Amino acid sequence: MDFNSMAIDPATVLLIVGAVMFWIGFFGWVGALRENVKFLQVFATSLVILFLGEAAVGILAFVMKEKVRDVVEEHMFDAIKAYRDDSDLRDAVNVAQRTFTCCGVRNFTDWQENVYFKCCNEGIESCGVPYSCCKMELQVNLFCGVKIMDYKTEDYCTDTNKYVPMNHLMDDVGKGEQIYETGCLVTMEQWFNTNLYYIGGAALGVAVCSDWWSLVWLGV
Repeated sequence: MDFNSMAIDPATVLLIVGAVMFWIGFFGWVGALRENVKFLQVFATSLVILFLGEAAVGILAFVMKEKVRDVVEEHMFDAIKAYRDDSDLRDAVNVAQRTFTCCGVRNFTDWQENVYFKCCNEGIESCGVPYSCCKMELQVNLFCGVKIMDYKTEDYCTDTNKYVPMNHLMDDVGKGEQIYETGCLVTMEQWFNTNLYYIGGAALGVAVCSDWWSLVWLGV
């Protein structure tokens, strides 16, 4: 697995975060248990650094929204390409598409980036989308997204044509009746813009309260 795949692998992210939290907690626990001033100082310093890092990341993300959007978009396309190669990543993509009622990155045709769903390839899933793109009531059928795109091989299977146009859904699928057609990047961006101040306030409150409580409790 290359670095880009590791960066978007949920298991890898959780493993790294868990390791960092374990070592910080270890210094705090041992320092309090043994009344070791050095360990408590390391713990307190780590909390301060962690808080400042969280604040810096939040500020940079707010100031450089367009850059962050581009990075997120790139990783989302990487996730689409690796959808069938990583089970943890596949589960994360399915959860995201169901939660945000979306499909693909910009729209459902982005699944043409995946070799299994690409219209120009032969296979049961070609010219389709994952089941998590289907409306919730249709997801009991894991093949609800199969063969939903209408295409002509001579029109779309060329070096210059990578996407099936938005209006090329099968006649019996219906516009927006069977699958979510809006991309997840769009719906997620809308959600974050709507709840931006609530998210920022909650994150700041949790960070300040947790760090302050830990330092007071340890008497640092």
